[in-house]
Parts: sequence; structure tokens; C-alpha cells
Amino acid sequence: MFQARINNTGTGLKLGSDFTRRLFKDFLKKNAGERVRIELVLPESRNQRGFLEGAMIPLITYSQENMDHRNPDDVRKVRGWLHEEFSNEMVVVAGKVKTVAKSTKGRKELKEFMEKVLDFMVEQGYQIDALNPEAYKKWRDEIRPFEGGPDNYIDYLLEIGGLK
Repeated sequence: MFQARINNTGTGLKLGSDFTRRLFKDFLKKNAGERVRIELVLPESRNQRGFLEGAMIPLITYSQENMDHRNPDDVRKVRGWLHEEFSNEMVVVAGKVKTVAKSTKGRKELKEFMEKVLDFMVEQGYQIDALNPEAYKKWRDEIRPFEGGPDNYIDYLLEIGGLK
């Protein structure tokens, strides 16, 4: 699986590194004439915030050494760090420039924030194929509401072998 971004003109794809571009070109040559699926990675719905809070942030927390995705304090720390890192603004406080987290309220702001977080996850080598909006929706709507199923998406992925 390859991660790419549609370029700003909407006429092509931007792949991360030269290495990834070479791999992608090799993939195209090896699979000439085959059908492929290209789909948006982030869900485009009113459920974006739920996906961020229920899948993306817990996956990053799970991947951190000495942090537990089930611990609300650890998840809150990761959420705060992500906001400071990827949704921030510079303000002057008492004559000193400070970086503070800004709100991700609003569809456009949330989408931009989620894209930055996803780009970070790709760069860091996180297992982003686990961030499947359809699998998350299945867990949210069919698995979680019933007794005996995992109460969080990461444990669900671990149970079904979706996380290494």
C-alpha cells in the first residue's frame, strides 16, 4: 500500500520520498493493466472527530513507549502534544513569543489537523493501514455496543490481528 497526497492542482499525486516514488513506479510497471483502488484515507463525514479520538490518537498512544492507549491520561497527553505540534499559533505573552495549541473546531480546521497528523504517522512508520474508516465504523457500530467485545478500537485491532 502506498500513501500519497493529491497535488494542489488536482492533476497528480505527491509521494513522500524519492525511495517511495521509485517503489511506486516499480509497482506500476509490475502491475500494468491491473485494476487498483484509490480512496481517501480520512473519513469525510461528521464522524471525523470520533475517528480522530477513537482511532488515530489511540494508535499513536499505543505506539509510544511507556504509554497505554487505555489510560485516559496518556491519551490526553498525546492529544495535547499533537495539538501543540500540528495545530498551533504564535502569540506574545508578557513580551515573549509562545507557541500555543489552537482549536480544531470546524470541519476545515479538523481535516487539516488530521491530515498533518496522518502525514506525521506515515513519516514515522506507524501502521496506518490499521486506520481504516470502514473497520472503525464496523467496530463502533457492531462490535463495541455488545457485551464481550473490545471496548476500544486498538484492542479490537489486536484481537483480529489488524495490528502487529
